[in-house]
Amino acid sequence: MDEKEITNILIKNAVIVNPGHEDDSASDILIENGIVKSVIKVGDKPRNQTLKQGQKSGPDGSAGSDLIFSDDFKITEIDGSGLIAAPAFFDMHVHIREPGNEEEEDFESAAGAALSGGITTLCSMPNTDPPVDSEYLVRYVKSRALQAGINILPAAAMTKKLEGLEITEFGLLKCAGAAALSDDGKCVQDSKLMYEIMKYARQFDMLLILHEEDYTFSETGFVNEGYYSAKLGFDGISSLSEELIIARDLMLAAKTGTRIHITHISSKNSVDLICRAKESGVNVTCDVTPHHIFFNDSCLEGYNTNFKVNPPIRSEEDRNALIEGLKNGVIDVIASDHAPHLEEEKNTTFREASSGAIGMETLFSACYTCLCVSGGFKLSRLIGLLTENPFKIFKIIQPSITPGKKADIILININKDTLIEKSSFLSRSSNSPFAGRKLKGEVICTIKDGKIAYKSNSLNRR
Repeated sequence: MDEKEITNILIKNAVIVNPGHEDDSASDILIENGIVKSVIKVGDKPRNQTLKQGQKSGPDGSAGSDLIFSDDFKITEIDGSGLIAAPAFFDMHVHIREPGNEEEEDFESAAGAALSGGITTLCSMPNTDPPVDSEYLVRYVKSRALQAGINILPAAAMTKKLEGLEITEFGLLKCAGAAALSDDGKCVQDSKLMYEIMKYARQFDMLLILHEEDYTFSETGFVNEGYYSAKLGFDGISSLSEELIIARDLMLAAKTGTRIHITHISSKNSVDLICRAKESGVNVTCDVTPHHIFFNDSCLEGYNTNFKVNPPIRSEEDRNALIEGLKNGVIDVIASDHAPHLEEEKNTTFREASSGAIGMETLFSACYTCLCVSGGFKLSRLIGLLTENPFKIFKIIQPSITPGKKADIILININKDTLIEKSSFLSRSSNSPFAGRKLKGEVICTIKDGKIAYKSNSLNRR
């Protein structure tokens, strides 16, 4: 039987890490028909028995030996010894290039990349060709996601053709299945129009995901303005480009009461602005990318265009402020900002290279290496940033590995050192700033809706 068709799985001896809660004891997790049926700590098993085929859990989660599987009950066992079991991730910022540029990424390749990174749910950005600014394109995204086998919450465009001139039909887009609104990749420059967008979104209780960029500061630059831009002779982008628009939109959100989410923040002052806004009651959340917390702008010295991203990777002071913002709760989410590009779009000069980096497949390992291994972060806190918080922002039931919950579960080997190689990516593109770098931690199995959707070779060898 194909493992993807098996709906009954027994994970044995894994350590469960739910958001905000770590438990050092190993447990058995029984999944039946896509739902977590029981979770039994190994030390709590009656008579030191383990759940096995021919035996079902009792209603209290114990191993009830009087409850026997029927003869046609099919089950697969996974040895979770030495592994972490956690809820699957929600990446709330992903660029899928379909429609229009499927050679960079289509729904099938995006699904493969996501699942190998432990992601079963994602929010797709609307800057495709054509942009997702109408009901039929929202429905197209949802239909293709269903075919590809991934949970996608589409963000639809705030303005027609992402031009920042005319507001789209928010109500119709929401009815078609849009989960949020964004012009990501572009920023609405007209403050009065942004005010009207917020008032309109408030009527439909629609989340706005905001890319913040003042083009008068950024139109000629392509890296962070600072020591390294001056040293290398690159045109710089001041962090004011981001901070001025954040300040504007925080004031507009305070006036309108609209839910806003500021994506891929990059500077210390951005963290400070959002912190003060939260303290004053503004309905704002924000995210940061792995590459902005892992690297500083000294990376530019290698002239590797995979470090050309928007907003740019900034100074060490900014990087430390972003990590501190994660620690103190100002920054709510880590999202990949997965942005695939062809080799020829990156294999050129810094000025001419496209901005963006892929990130779904390295989402966990980059964050775990930076925050937990080097930064003293608790694993449960990191899991919450990748699961609990994005689900809260989208007002969706939060995941956990508890009886009765949907079985979207990942298994992680946190002790595995992995050399990130371009040839190993399942994405159609390989423009990763982590390529050639050794990271700690690997997602070795992803279970979606109770079925094995991805497993690495490491799982086969266990």
